[in-house]
Order: sequence, then C-alpha cells, then structure tokens
Amino acid sequence: MSAPKGPPPPEPGYRVGDKLDAIPLATVGTLLGIATITTALRIYWRARPTWRIGADDYTLIFAWVVTVVWYGIDAAMYHYGRGTQGFAPDPWTMGPLIVADGVLWVWGLNVIRISVALMLLRLKDSLPWKCTLWTIIGVQVCMLIVGTTMHLVMCQPISGRWAPTPLAKCIPTANFMIYGYVYSGFTIASDLILSLLPLTFIRSLHRPLHEKVLIGCLMAAGLAATGVAVARLFLIMGYLGKAGPGINMLSDILWGFELTIGILTASIPTLKAPIHRLLLDWGIMHDKTATTDRSPESFLDQLTHGSHFTRQMRQWDTIKDGDSNRPFMYSTAKKSDGSSSAETRINDSVAAREVTGSAV
Repeated sequence: MSAPKGPPPPEPGYRVGDKLDAIPLATVGTLLGIATITTALRIYWRARPTWRIGADDYTLIFAWVVTVVWYGIDAAMYHYGRGTQGFAPDPWTMGPLIVADGVLWVWGLNVIRISVALMLLRLKDSLPWKCTLWTIIGVQVCMLIVGTTMHLVMCQPISGRWAPTPLAKCIPTANFMIYGYVYSGFTIASDLILSLLPLTFIRSLHRPLHEKVLIGCLMAAGLAATGVAVARLFLIMGYLGKAGPGINMLSDILWGFELTIGILTASIPTLKAPIHRLLLDWGIMHDKTATTDRSPESFLDQLTHGSHFTRQMRQWDTIKDGDSNRPFMYSTAKKSDGSSSAETRINDSVAAREVTGSAV
C-alpha cells in the first residue's frame, strides 16, 4: 500500500477549494430536526396523562440519540475537509471518524426497524404475525452484529483502512462488494415487510375508505426509506472505491435520509390520534360519525383479532372520567331479565382512537 503523492484533482465541474458541505448537512439536518420534533411529540403523547412508554419507544429514543451522534460526526468530517474539492484530509483524523460514522449508521438503522417491529407486535396475537415480526427482529440483530464487525475488521490492524500500515491485511474489494449487496438486500426486504405488513389488518377496519387509505399511507411511509436504500445500492454498485467529495456528498445524503426517514415513519403513525383530536377540538374537522358510531364495540367488532388488539393497545390511551384519568373503565349493561351482564370494556374505543384518531 503506497502513500498518496498529493491532493486529488477536483471532480469534473468543480474547482480546487469548492466546498460541498452545505447541501448534505442542510438537507439531512432539516429532516433530523423534523424527526426530533415528531419523536418528542410521540414520547409526550405516550407519557401523558399516564406513563405508557414501552420497549418500542425506548428503542426509538436510542436510535434517535445514535442518529444525532452520527450527524455530529458527519459534520465533523466535513469540517476536516471531507467535502472540499482538490483537498486530501489528514487520514489519521478522517479515518477513525469514517469508521465511527459507519458503525453508528448500522446501529441506528437496525434499531429503528426493531422499534417498528416491537410496535407492530402489539396489534395481533396470531402465530404467523408474531413469528414474522420476531424473525425480522432477529434478522436486524444479526445485521447489526455483522455490520459492526465488518466495519471493525475490514482491515487488520484497523489503521490499514486509512493509512499505509505494514503487514496490514484487508478484505478484498470484491468480497466487500458482495457483503454490501447482501446487506442492502436484507435492508430493502426488511423495510418492505415492515411497511406492507400493517396493510393485512388495515383492510379489515370498519372505517371510511379515505380513512383506511390515510392510515395505510401512514403505516407504509417506510416505503420512502426503501426507495432511499435502493438508491444507495445503485450508488454502491456504480461508485464503490471511487470516493470523492461529490460521491461522499451523495452517500452522506442517502445514509442520512435512511436514518431520519426511518425515525419519522416510526413516529408518525402514533401521532394520528392526537392530531385528529386536536383538529376536532379546534373545530377544523368535524366528526361525522359522532352520532352513528358511538358504540365502543362498533370499530373492533370489524377488526380481525380485535379483542387482542384491544388488550395490547389499551395502554396507548386513557379515558377521562370526572376528575381522574384511568386507563381502564367499565360499564355495566342490563339484560332483558333485569340482571347485570358481564362488564363491557369501554376502552375498546380507546384502541380504536389510537389507530383511527376518531373521537369516540
């Protein structure tokens, strides 16, 4: 491995000294800001009026922290010249940052998918549903381990990744490309499954068509991340080993979009109910089903596995009764013979509100 003889020439269309840091940092930073707001609103909504934070929320918070740190390292790399045309950054400064950047990206992306899968586990109790989602979670854990390992053992010693190192042994480029293709394939497949899986029960909802379409779009928003993953795969196929400021800029934008869009799509579906309720309170929307769909059972009776859906989702909301907030309330109905029937769970409507956002 020989040392570079001088700074690389600028890419076509650029001059020496041109900086390409504003575009990736601004675009990814804007999406990260929006993702931060949606995550904060999700946590606020889940923490009030009663604490309903679950494993899916904790994993999403962890993924958000990892993404913020990743963005900070990305900004540091541009500060040290990553996006400057005709400039060779100090390898002993840039190299460790690139390794840390890659490891954090792997952790953030896979933990986001784990968070989404944990959220979907609440919705149905069927064995195929559980097996599918736990398989996806297991695959993400394996991808996390493999991705982290590949970044750390690509060269032994690791300094061989960024500087001439005597006796360094590195994974051949062809083998690393195979890893990149396989990893991207699992990434795209996981995103597709997590995005389309909710549609299997949304079609059973007893709601207006436009509302089912809206819910489906919210739950399937992860398809945007799938599109970014496909674009990143084509970038790898065309430019692996040909890094330059322009290619670095495109790569960082795509990597950042995958992380930030993933956080957005994990948070947005949980915000439909509070936003719908807020619009009703402000008078911007009117509940047309207020007089015809008051029955607590009217929604879940039409939903496959509705009873389990209620049990799993009841912690997602609370119903105000007088001056106290309680997660579960019951009403007692009278049979025709005057005796009391079994208690009817009012919070069936709560689960409906969490998904549809309708006032009940």
